[in-house]
Amino acid sequence: MDPEAGWPPPEARPPWSPARPAMTPRRRGPWLNAVLFLATVATTLLAGFALGAPSDAELSVAGVLRHGWPYAASLVAILGAHEMGHYVLARRYGVDATLPFFIPGLPFPLGVGTFGAVIRMRTPPPSRRAALDIGLAGPLAGLAVALPLLVWGLAHSTLVDVGQLPAPGPSSALDLLVAWLRDAPEAAPAGRAILMGDSLLTWGLQRLVWGALPPGHDLSLHPVALAGWLGLLVTALNLFPLGQLDGGHGTYALLGRERALRLSRLVSWGLLACGLFLSTSWLVWWALTRFLVGLGHPPSWDERPLDPARRAVAIAGLVLFVLTFVPVPITS
Repeated sequence: MDPEAGWPPPEARPPWSPARPAMTPRRRGPWLNAVLFLATVATTLLAGFALGAPSDAELSVAGVLRHGWPYAASLVAILGAHEMGHYVLARRYGVDATLPFFIPGLPFPLGVGTFGAVIRMRTPPPSRRAALDIGLAGPLAGLAVALPLLVWGLAHSTLVDVGQLPAPGPSSALDLLVAWLRDAPEAAPAGRAILMGDSLLTWGLQRLVWGALPPGHDLSLHPVALAGWLGLLVTALNLFPLGQLDGGHGTYALLGRERALRLSRLVSWGLLACGLFLSTSWLVWWALTRFLVGLGHPPSWDERPLDPARRAVAIAGLVLFVLTFVPVPITS
């Protein structure tokens, strides 16, 4: 369908099609984006101080800047690259999109300082190809920043004897139920270790940088490595092939609306199973995607299937999801 060639006819075109630009309402300035960005910089600086400062570091503006900036700069750069990937491709396809909204989070206790960042697309992508390009541009841009930061951070991490650390507690809903039936204490002991799970990609990078770790040892992550790990986790969260997540855009472009919806339902049930049997963290993501994001995808005015090259890109997005998925993200 080529609007410049007169098809579809003007009366059949939706008001947001490239051939008939919608009336642009008056926009407010990006002051809210700027305020949220600065707030996120502040909370990630505090989180970086909490995660990377020595025990005798002074909690002051100078101390927070000195010890918090490596983590904060790394994480904000990854999130910013991810969202700007979406934004640039959206503008290229004529989609009305906002600048990124950063979401500050709690720096304490055990907080990472942010809940991520989002952009809002006010008009749908005009085609399945556009949906694919816009959807995957974010994860690929974020990945391009996260991977070198993670490698550098791993190289500067510290090898520790895990036998000297308190054992982690239950992670899945089933583990919690078993612990309750055994009258295990509900609260975690003070000083309990926080273990970050591995995806296939992070496991491979760790082996590349460190080789096989000695038995009974693990890495205490440098703050930059932690930011890189979080960046890859954000990539995996967005690449779930359901709804209007980045991965959902890809499967809609690859499969069409009906088959993509069936896959979304299957993946949603799988996500629920992960929350019940692997890690309770997935219960939160299941609830958000099921009841807030939703499982369906809106139609484009151009529903033509992808060409072979774009089909390969969509399949590569699914492979990237498999490589970045972390079965048990955090055990504490």
